[in-house]
Parts: sequence; C-alpha cells; structure tokens
Amino acid sequence: MPKKIAICSTDSSPSSPVDGRFGRCSYFVIWDAEAKQYEALSNTGPDAAHGAGTGAVQALLRNNVDLVISQRVGPKAFEALQAAGLKIFAIGDAKTVEEALQSYEAGKLQELSSPNN
Repeated sequence: MPKKIAICSTDSSPSSPVDGRFGRCSYFVIWDAEAKQYEALSNTGPDAAHGAGTGAVQALLRNNVDLVISQRVGPKAFEALQAAGLKIFAIGDAKTVEEALQSYEAGKLQELSSPNN
C-alpha cells in the first residue's frame, strides 16, 4: 500500500473537483496514509511555458509521493513518472478528490501502462 497518494485537483480541499490535467493541474491533494490526513501542494505547472509535467513529477518526489491519480497524463510526464518509480492510476468518473481516493482504495481504478493524453 502506498504511503502518499497525489490526486490532481482544481483546489486545495479533499472536496475539490478533480482536475483532468496532470502537469497543469492547480493543486495536488496528497493523502498521507500513515498520518491519515490530506495536505495540499500548489502546482507551478499552470504557469510553466513548457516542462509542466516533468516539473510536477519533481515536486511530487520532493514530497515523497508513491502514487498519482490523474485523468490524463502526457508522454513526457508519463516517462518521468515511470523513471521515478511512481505508479499512475486513471481517475475514471470520480468527481472529487475524496471520491477518487475512495475509488482507488476500492480497486476501481486502472493503472496506466502508457500515456493517455
């Protein structure tokens, strides 16, 4: 079981809507399974001219994230996530960060084996 799960979000709360973009999401809401709490990480990707996905991967690594839940992941970000050893799961139809986490914990999300954006 991963210790920290990052979920792409439009805002900083667990009740925030999921953001469909990985590298350019507004926030990563991180679930810390050991502490049983959420923390929000503002993403600099929306303002980046290029390299948003790879920059986001670096930020997640600095925060000891093990797994990412996102709707779409581009080729460069996917490659960076794989190289870093982070697992990537597709969100599906979850509406909020909490719902995405619940779907993952229930085994309803599929692990990505290739970029889907």
